[in-house]
Amino acid sequence: MSSIFLKDEAINKAPAIVGFEIARFLQNSGKSRISIFDVIDHFKREAWFSPNSFFYGVTFLYAVGLIDFEEPYLIARHAD
Repeated sequence: MSSIFLKDEAINKAPAIVGFEIARFLQNSGKSRISIFDVIDHFKREAWFSPNSFFYGVTFLYAVGLIDFEEPYLIARHAD
């Protein structure tokens, strides 16, 4: 079974950490939906950024129920 954290992986590229950065960006934007292209444009110069780490971070957020998708937008789900 795969692990969400790999012992050989830099911790700042772990799906939970990348997901946190994405969620924080969504929250700080003040919008409930934002284009995935805007999110990528914001993070593409970060040291942790790679297509795989971004994909796993977004997948992590979706799996725990924090975001939804409506092409091409990421939609923040608000806890009721």
